[in-house]
Amino acid sequence: MAVAPIAEIDMFATSDRRTRHEQYRILRDMGGVVRLRDPDVYAVVRYDEVKAALGDHEAFVSGEGVGFDPGVNRLMRGVTLVSDPPEHGVLRSVVGAGLRPGPLRARGEEIARKARDLVARAVAEGEVDGVTALAQALPMLVIPDYLGLPERNREHLYAWGQVGNDLLGPASERTPHNAEMTRRLFAFAHELAANRELAPGSPGAAMLEAADRGVIAEEKCPLLLVDFIGPSLETTAAAIGHLLVAFAEHPGQWDALRAEPGLVASAVNEVLRLETPVRGLTRVASRDTELGGVTVPQGARIWALFASANRDERKWERADEFDLRRNPLDHLGFGYGVHNCVGQGAARVELHAFVHALLDCVERVELTGDPVIAENTILNTYAEVPLRLVARKPA
Repeated sequence: MAVAPIAEIDMFATSDRRTRHEQYRILRDMGGVVRLRDPDVYAVVRYDEVKAALGDHEAFVSGEGVGFDPGVNRLMRGVTLVSDPPEHGVLRSVVGAGLRPGPLRARGEEIARKARDLVARAVAEGEVDGVTALAQALPMLVIPDYLGLPERNREHLYAWGQVGNDLLGPASERTPHNAEMTRRLFAFAHELAANRELAPGSPGAAMLEAADRGVIAEEKCPLLLVDFIGPSLETTAAAIGHLLVAFAEHPGQWDALRAEPGLVASAVNEVLRLETPVRGLTRVASRDTELGGVTVPQGARIWALFASANRDERKWERADEFDLRRNPLDHLGFGYGVHNCVGQGAARVELHAFVHALLDCVERVELTGDPVIAENTILNTYAEVPLRLVARKPA
């Protein structure tokens, strides 16, 4: 069995999109599994190898943490993301109970109305920051009500939750701030669970009821609330930001979508493939395991790079092009296997509602300045997208 090639590339030196995409390409050319020098991790970078690793939860476990920082991995132990079967299945059933297609469809029109109102407001204002006015605003209009959260502290939720993915990467100068924001989110989640401040009939209340029945331990409730809140806000916001930039930078694709609104689902899938919000998460090898023709030794940490797999030239023709007709149903933007994103149904409802709202109201999306990528170790998202939504002309 071959030994993994070693790369000296610093995968965390910059958040620049083009630089990251080039780094992924260099690693893919070296092999399906490449060992990074610092941090010492086996980067899994080609589509087939990433899918294989994610699909084998016995060989590559999540209970030892899915990030790089040992302290953060310890802090997160016990959330759905950082657990293994059989515990994972129990936790996921509780977290996912309110995220099934039926309950989501029941809220579909409400979410669509909120998306239309948001887009109409942005059209009327003229130049806006697409991140704060649209990308972050829609999940904040949807998720707190959906989870049954009280009104208090809603103005803080996004700031508290958005740093979660950044904490999963190696420590940086942002770590102290990120840790403080996360501490505040955990403290709030403990208050909500202890005081039972979750609306009756909501997924949050259902979680407390599961603890009352003994399905999960009571001390799991705050952890699962954090599991709900952070990812449901920041990853959806990241995807909306990339949708806006994609439509602005590819006006021909936007015109094609306006001509064929039935392509909305395909367009969303293509943006999730091309600009995957979460770069990748780590796992630990529970035994010596062959992957991509090399041996990953027991105890080694792998980094399954969804973002690289989704641009793998071996899987996708014209992998770096935005083609809304591609409809890449098997993209890995939501992960794969037992840990595939439990909230992806909610994210899709929001993303589809947002694109349909754009189609209803907007002639074209125009950038009024250069988009600014956010500095983040794990999340691929924008800090600022200056733009103008040009109103659709009356028929």
